[in-house]
Amino acid sequence: MSIKKIIYFIESTFCQRDYERFGIDIIKDNRFCVEIWDFTPFISPAAYEIVKVSDPIDYKKSNCRLFMNKAKVIQEIKNLKQDTMIICIMFFDYKHYFLYRELSKQNIPYAFIVTNAIPVYKNNNNGNYFFKKYWPTNFTKKIRKLNLEKIKKYIFYRLPDSLLRIQFPKFIFAGGYMSLINYKFPIGKKTKIIWGHTMDYDLYLKDLKKLSGNKLINGKYIVFCDEYLPLHPEYIRNNIKPYITPEIYYPTMCKFFNKIEKETGLKVVIAAHPRSKYEEHPDYFDGRKVIRGNTMELVRDSEFVLMHGSTSLNFAVLYHKPVLFLTIVKMEQSKHFSDSIRMFSSELNKGFISIDSDYKIDWDKELWIDEEAYANYKEKYIKRRNSKEEFFWQIVADEIKKL
Repeated sequence: MSIKKIIYFIESTFCQRDYERFGIDIIKDNRFCVEIWDFTPFISPAAYEIVKVSDPIDYKKSNCRLFMNKAKVIQEIKNLKQDTMIICIMFFDYKHYFLYRELSKQNIPYAFIVTNAIPVYKNNNNGNYFFKKYWPTNFTKKIRKLNLEKIKKYIFYRLPDSLLRIQFPKFIFAGGYMSLINYKFPIGKKTKIIWGHTMDYDLYLKDLKKLSGNKLINGKYIVFCDEYLPLHPEYIRNNIKPYITPEIYYPTMCKFFNKIEKETGLKVVIAAHPRSKYEEHPDYFDGRKVIRGNTMELVRDSEFVLMHGSTSLNFAVLYHKPVLFLTIVKMEQSKHFSDSIRMFSSELNKGFISIDSDYKIDWDKELWIDEEAYANYKEKYIKRRNSKEEFFWQIVADEIKKL
């Protein structure tokens, strides 16, 4: 039976940026009916209550449905016809397991989108890592952190696919080759892996077809790829404490910006994180220009890029821009952040600068580009060499139409 309807499963508030990134118009243009099912209220209730997107969208006009509980989702899955394909814009997680069980019971095909891989730290302790972490050093303190959620997560990620009792996905649409290495997804003998590319590459393709884009900033400048670090909504979603407070983070960053502006004679422009809402905060960047929603263009036309480590590195690699990786001593006290910046910087054969310690920037070294490392980064995290030079969601539509 051919597919007539595509439903996106999401777990964060749908917004205008998502409408564009998820290629809704492309899927519609391929004559599929489209719905979006948002599970944020019961999967991430705190985020649903507190986090407000900067570019809200009309759910009704966008055919987006908001689900408040599991029971309603299960009921609606039971009502689906088998000419429906589910597109999962979420990780394969034990919190979502009930979805795949129900889809399997109803024989509804589904696919995973696995495009935005990033460098992640891998420990070499195999299955013993869990026990080494919690036993025996500071046992009493660490055992308190050993809650039911962590136990469930540990067991779920180590279950062999054969014990999951679910139907395997029809497709996995991947980006760079690390997409299927860094993250766990169930893959069956009949699962078709389609190599596409990261969603950022669609913006790059559109830019190439324009031949020349309008510059947002006159003259030469440096761009800082902001991550909204002290205020990011993911802290609420994941119930974790920010690495650093705004009161420490922003003055430290601005002091560094002052230094490099003086040394280079170039101004620093802020490419604000897409989820940021700086208009609701004080002037954290001391009067510097802050632009949200145009990271690609700002990186493209910059002289070089400043960042901690995020998917915006894709644009620096694609447009062949030198990158300076920045850290703050306070942030390095977080093992997650410390591991992350080391992984990002090492992928480009770079070090990083602790901007609140004694340092001197070697500009020749920092502005040097390792051509092989950039090519490898593209292959690993953005797009494989032989994958199609086509918009990602057109690749998805073409494959689904073959069913």
